[in-house]
Amino acid sequence: MRNIPQAAPTANDFSSHPMTSLHHARVRAVFNGAIPDRLPICEQAFASSVASEILGREAFTGSTDIHYQEACAWLNGKNAHEEFVQKLFQDVVALHQALDFDIFFIPWRKDEPPTKRLDDYRILYGNPDGNDWSVYQFDPVSRTYGLVDSARGEPTFEEVCQHVRETLKNPPKIKTALEMFPLLNMALRECRDELVISGFSFMAVPMQKGWLEATVLEPALVADYLDVVMEGIQVDLAAQQQAGLWLINGGGDFAFNNGPIYSPKFFREVMLPRWKRTFDYCRKLGMKYIFRSDGNLWPIAVDLFGSAQPDAYYECDVDAGMIFSDLRRRFPNLVLMGNVSCASLLTSTPAEIREQTRQCIEAAQPRLVIASANAILHGTPVDNVLSMYDTAKNGRK
Repeated sequence: MRNIPQAAPTANDFSSHPMTSLHHARVRAVFNGAIPDRLPICEQAFASSVASEILGREAFTGSTDIHYQEACAWLNGKNAHEEFVQKLFQDVVALHQALDFDIFFIPWRKDEPPTKRLDDYRILYGNPDGNDWSVYQFDPVSRTYGLVDSARGEPTFEEVCQHVRETLKNPPKIKTALEMFPLLNMALRECRDELVISGFSFMAVPMQKGWLEATVLEPALVADYLDVVMEGIQVDLAAQQQAGLWLINGGGDFAFNNGPIYSPKFFREVMLPRWKRTFDYCRKLGMKYIFRSDGNLWPIAVDLFGSAQPDAYYECDVDAGMIFSDLRRRFPNLVLMGNVSCASLLTSTPAEIREQTRQCIEAAQPRLVIASANAILHGTPVDNVLSMYDTAKNGRK
């Protein structure tokens, strides 16, 4: 096992961090179970098309739309790509300012340089003469950008086991979020005194057939692999803490509407203890950990939220039955984030969104951050978005 650098623990009271803005005070209050001047609001992902309408100009802020835009920038040269990254950051900051968000999330990017453009909307990555190429396509109607062809399909069970054994034999060099994501450093430099900058962490078994077979047929091998992942997570969390971050957006998707993708036995014996170690490590560093996952988590909720005890739960999927009133009754100290249905935001009226948001507030305050259940999607009416946030801002009046 490799030696893991240990950050100097801070006091468990994370208010020892020096940020004193109203945004910091609001978020600290809800994590302490106190009543802030108003409920915090945030959004971990925000479609560029909706942000553009709010800002009154073309803006790049989130969704896979920006993956396509970044690929186009790469193809126009290094300077064009650097200009894109600067614009992306500035647009995300402008959106946070316009909506008065309290927590700053950097957008999910695909910053791999592409090889060439195949046509107006298809872009090739990798070596077309090798076995590692892939093709992504942009859909201008849905404004999504996704994989449509590749040299390799999903890994088989045998390929997963081979990959795991190779990783155990030669663990990869650990790279921290601060090394991999320049926007996080930019946010710390320019926004940390005003906004709560969210760091991030991630641990999950990929939701692919070969990996899921491995959880059944080779659970001990997967557990050993996750222990290697855990080493990297602890190094990364220590680096983020030393940089001044105290809020971590973590977790990892592992459920659909009908429940978790792997067995209760695998969850309890493999995933749960490793997640708990992560939550406990954050507590040791004086950090707060947000657990994220879509889907129906009720089959393992007592184990995850009652025993392992992350500080917060985001992506609370109301459409999968993760309803704030039920969650609050079972877990009175858990900070709840999101729960306004993404589908409702797309199709409901502003009055209906106000009512849904009001129900979230009544059910879950004061340990509550208002947001959509996952992200603001392309096509979401601006009036619905503003109704959700305005209700949160005026919820105590």
